[in-house]
Amino acid sequence: MRLSTAADLSEKQRLRLVAPDDCPSQAEYITYFDDAIAVMQTEDALERIALELCIDSAAENIDYLEVRWAPRLHLRGGLSVEHVIRAVVAGLHSGPIEAVAIVCAMRQHTPEQNLDLARIAGRFAGRGVVGFDLAGDEIRYRAAPHGKAFEAARAAGLHLTCHAGEAGDPANVEEALELGVERIGHGVIGARVPRIAERLRSERIVLDMCPTANWKCKAIPSLSEHPLPRLVRAGVRCTISTDSRTVANTTLAREFDLMSAIGMTEEELRRCNETAYGAKFG
Repeated sequence: MRLSTAADLSEKQRLRLVAPDDCPSQAEYITYFDDAIAVMQTEDALERIALELCIDSAAENIDYLEVRWAPRLHLRGGLSVEHVIRAVVAGLHSGPIEAVAIVCAMRQHTPEQNLDLARIAGRFAGRGVVGFDLAGDEIRYRAAPHGKAFEAARAAGLHLTCHAGEAGDPANVEEALELGVERIGHGVIGARVPRIAERLRSERIVLDMCPTANWKCKAIPSLSEHPLPRLVRAGVRCTISTDSRTVANTTLAREFDLMSAIGMTEEELRRCNETAYGAKFG
């Protein structure tokens, strides 16, 4: 979300939208989404923000965009999940680039709620929604209870991904793999373990890594210690992504520049981009 749009849509004088560099944990990082979500409770707001994201991405020379977001977080104003998905897809389809949606379930919601979400998302398969995801606080909530939601999403024709490995135990990544995912959002903590890294490599699982967000969530102690260069050199398929442009206070170009600054070569960065194209859900 553009900061100017958030200010335009909000009645609050001060908005808490950008996580600081000294953010202490993933759980704290997630709270910086609250004020943005609060103003994304109408169809008009959702469609506008989705369109603006496409416009801003196009200005960065991005020509394909996958947007992950959690529809159940936008029901406070009386919208249904169907209305939320329809509004976001409309905004994405109005933009100047190819843009598709990945519907996120949240770990803190019940397995029944997420199963229902997966079934609804499946109705939009081929109509703007390409994938199903699980996100949220990894330390307090496990992924395994939501297996039936992933089964329903797969049966509906959606690709599967899961946020894992940004907090807590490295085994969170292995738990996500048992859901049958093709990609892992982040995976940083798990990928440090040689056994898990080898499984990711051999099963050709793609890690969508977001260096700035990984650092702000304290999955890594510093950007210079991000495992992305090592993983790419070991043959693990990785992409470079932004997480949230607003909360992380970054752009895709900046993320590539950061990885270049810690020693990734032009060829390695290109390989990440080629992996992204090869693994895209749309």
